[in-house]
Amino acid sequence: MHDDLRQLITRHQLRGIRAGALAILLTLHFGYALPALLGSLARYPHPWVPLAAYGLLTLVLGGSVLLGLGGRPWPRGWVPAALVCTFAASVAATSQVPADHYLVGDAHWSFTVTGWFAVILLGHRGLAAFGVFIGCHLAATAAQLLMVEVPPRAVGASMALKALATCTFQMTIVAGAKLLLSSSAAIGEARRAQERVRTRIAVARQIQEDQRRRYAELNTTVIPLLTGLADGSLDPQDEEVRRACALEAARLRRLFAESDCTFDPLVHEMRACIDVAERNGTTVQLAVRGDPLGLPLPLRRALLDPVIAALATAGRTARVTVVRGEDQVRVGVVVDALRDRLPEPAAGGIRVRTVHAEGRCLVEAVCRITARPARSDRPEPPWPPAWPSWSPGAPRWRT
Repeated sequence: MHDDLRQLITRHQLRGIRAGALAILLTLHFGYALPALLGSLARYPHPWVPLAAYGLLTLVLGGSVLLGLGGRPWPRGWVPAALVCTFAASVAATSQVPADHYLVGDAHWSFTVTGWFAVILLGHRGLAAFGVFIGCHLAATAAQLLMVEVPPRAVGASMALKALATCTFQMTIVAGAKLLLSSSAAIGEARRAQERVRTRIAVARQIQEDQRRRYAELNTTVIPLLTGLADGSLDPQDEEVRRACALEAARLRRLFAESDCTFDPLVHEMRACIDVAERNGTTVQLAVRGDPLGLPLPLRRALLDPVIAALATAGRTARVTVVRGEDQVRVGVVVDALRDRLPEPAAGGIRVRTVHAEGRCLVEAVCRITARPARSDRPEPPWPPAWPSWSPGAPRWRT
């Protein structure tokens, strides 16, 4: 993902750089080189040679426009072929330039244009590749000039100044383009850091709002219970009061467990409630079947609410089962007594079943899965790979 983001940023930057360089080259090629070529045809010994060179450069320019605006890397073989054609066209056009027009006259239009072709084709490779091409081009131009005539010192200085100004400006553009492309990694990292901060802020706000809502819901039952215990209106020895305290304690423990990072959130929250029941003297057995699923928090709450209420009313023993199948999730508990009315499910699609037989009661909450949730993305413990199962009489493994 990080590499994809960096490539995307690089592609957008390269597209902008090429678009700017192509705009400059198009302006020079048709706004400067073409009028200079047509105005200097009488000075060339063989006018068809610079005309053919201009046509070849136009073909290279057209191919660069078609292939370069997408921001993707150049096709294999295009850059060497285009550079060879550009270099050959420049040498051919320069061979027809009069000696006094080298580098300083309009008749030598090919020198300036050739450098901008190199900017487009080699700008993304940096100064080294661009410098090699420009150096070879300068050497070839100087050799052609010396083969025609050795210019006077003043004229030679003017030619050198013109060549230095043109090449320095083009090298500056190449250096800036390479620096901009090299910054894509830093830009990508800053963008990822910004997204991480935004995600954390959004998650923190959602958790805070959810906890406030949950605490507000618990206050409707916990606060009156604590107030009654504090002012003496409720008797701690009363079985009903003790059962209500156990139920609210289990709900609070589940609320605390919801923010834990665990491999199996549903079982983890169920174990937190089981711990409260065990502290009240109830022996609880837990059996788990199926792979952990990334169930939404409201769905987990709706599944556990009836089971927690039944577990709070248990006497001496209780047996809890969690079964995850292909198309449904079942959470059930068998207790030796059930005197309170079970709460209504908080989420749609939850079916609660209650069965009484032989002095015991089965409470089961079932949720049918239409689209199977993804496996839990919480970190998996090194051992055991999944929650163990227990049977009556077997020793319990505790964490």
